Amino acid sequence: MTISVRAMQCFVAVCSCGSISAAAARLHLAQPALSLVMRNLEEEMGVTLLQRSSRGVTPTAAGLRMLAHAREILGRIEAARNDVRDDQSVPRGTVALAMSMSIARLLTVPLLQFSLAHWPGVYIKIIEASTGYIPGFVSSGHVDLGLTFGDEGGVDLQFEPVVEEELVLVSPPGTPIDPVVRVDGKPGVTVAQLADLPMVLPGEPHSLRRLLERYQHHQNLRFQVIAEANAIAQLVHLAAAGLAHTIVSLASCRQEAERGEVVVRRIGPQGLRRPVFLCSSSTVPSSIATRAVAEKVKMLLQTH
Repeated sequence: MTISVRAMQCFVAVCSCGSISAAAARLHLAQPALSLVMRNLEEEMGVTLLQRSSRGVTPTAAGLRMLAHAREILGRIEAARNDVRDDQSVPRGTVALAMSMSIARLLTVPLLQFSLAHWPGVYIKIIEASTGYIPGFVSSGHVDLGLTFGDEGGVDLQFEPVVEEELVLVSPPGTPIDPVVRVDGKPGVTVAQLADLPMVLPGEPHSLRRLLERYQHHQNLRFQVIAEANAIAQLVHLAAAGLAHTIVSLASCRQEAERGEVVVRRIGPQGLRRPVFLCSSSTVPSSIATRAVAEKVKMLLQTH
């Protein structure tokens, strides 16, 4: 059985487009020729890989497994191509990086500024996603790198601790919390005061909610959760609207706080933080560009 790289590229394109005609246009192929490539691939594999209908095509269960393998193989080929090029000191190629909204606010602009100025051959894709999905994206080959708040994943993944992100109480403007306390010299709130505040928080299984559940259990307190919203931007907007308090990362609400739309307080007595991990594949070799982006990401997060 011989499966060509071109056949795998065509299969990935068809699955991504959800249509053979759309994939043919992307690949600059005639539609009948691409249909033949797909039929030949199914004959080589001995299974049906695509479910065809008047609305397009979708991968079957076997097709989904083939898609994961094809993406991994193509990623390995791309990494090999980059590794054997003459100039090993110049990163080139595409690097896909997944991260949460809070990390994206902090990282996207300086990372792209540096890349455009110093790596003309590197094309960076920023994917904003809930961190619970990011290890799966790395494992499946959808992205090369991911930033997560946990180190739970398959044996094909590796997690490197990078930095700790501070979480803060976000309150409506003009909302006093008495008595006034300070944490590390800045406006703060005690654990006991947290228990008296109406809260809007993410729902389970959001990683932030899981962390806060562990925190309240450790501190022997119970949050007064009056509503749930999973989007961090929504939590900040609800606080700005005066409906409730919330807890998010400082990076998620820094701009709103600077504009006076919300009030930010540190959580005492020592602050509340969560770790940030850099997630990558432990089985697929990283390209020079991927390694360069990983190092720059770590530097930017650690020096911010």
